[in-house]
Amino acid sequence: MKKEVINWLLEGPTWIRYATQLQLLNTKPDLPPVLRDDSIIRIVQRLKSNQVGIPALRTRRISCEQAANAYWDLFFLADIGLTANDLKLKQEMEEIFNLQSPDGTFITEAVMEPDYFCVSAILLSSVAKMGYLDDPRLLNYIQVILDSQSLNGGWHCGQDYTVGHALQDQTSCPMDNLNVLMLLGQYEEYRKDLKMNGAIDLLLKHWEKKDEKWRVDGFGIGRRFKSLQYPAVKYGILRVLDVLSLFPCTIESPSFLSMLDSVHQKSSNGKYFAEPSVASYAEFDFGQNKEPSRWITFLVNRIEKRVTECK
Repeated sequence: MKKEVINWLLEGPTWIRYATQLQLLNTKPDLPPVLRDDSIIRIVQRLKSNQVGIPALRTRRISCEQAANAYWDLFFLADIGLTANDLKLKQEMEEIFNLQSPDGTFITEAVMEPDYFCVSAILLSSVAKMGYLDDPRLLNYIQVILDSQSLNGGWHCGQDYTVGHALQDQTSCPMDNLNVLMLLGQYEEYRKDLKMNGAIDLLLKHWEKKDEKWRVDGFGIGRRFKSLQYPAVKYGILRVLDVLSLFPCTIESPSFLSMLDSVHQKSSNGKYFAEPSVASYAEFDFGQNKEPSRWITFLVNRIEKRVTECK
């Protein structure tokens, strides 16, 4: 990490300073200024909204393919390093757990079956980060996921792709693998578990074959994948790298390093621009592309820090 870049990050808004101190510098940051930040207050308020917030999830009309709703607002706050206790969101966390079915899966969007982990894992990975790693309800959900792993070591929506069913030999889904690994990567025991290699290898292989225009379950690697967009609602390079960097076995992979080098080529003196900007987050620096984004830069540095620590 370049000292001048870190200093630049520390000159940013309270929430960026907090994330930088906590996750890059391993120091104890001051929480109250973040909680008084107007932008953060508005995100928390939106999470409590009956229209697009956590309470609205029970309507099954909230889509994870759209930004500025419960899925990605919670994801953003968790990414900063804030907890449910910090933000007084414990009631909202319980509302998420109220979506859990007796079999351990979660009811999410109207068009999604409860065992479509690509959707529920987005929510539950944030819940895990925000102070619920050891919650038995979350652990039950994780066990259901592990029991649904396909023959090739990845995941795919629906029981037909699990072992012993008609489509058990089909290639797993990149988005399922990404989102499941995003959750499992919060646990030390799974970061080094060889059983994760099938899902990891598919993500790496997908990048390796980018020039062959290899599409897997509808997902390809093109210009949009390579853009540094946040939040990466779609299947994108920034979130793929962030998730893979949680798993030590990927750090020295030529495919991982090639992907990271692709991002490094976009550096402007160690700083990165959001591409494209997300209008629904216009008040944040990743919602504009006229100036370098401290948040995108922070995310790249967090990936680099994990790589360095694994060597």
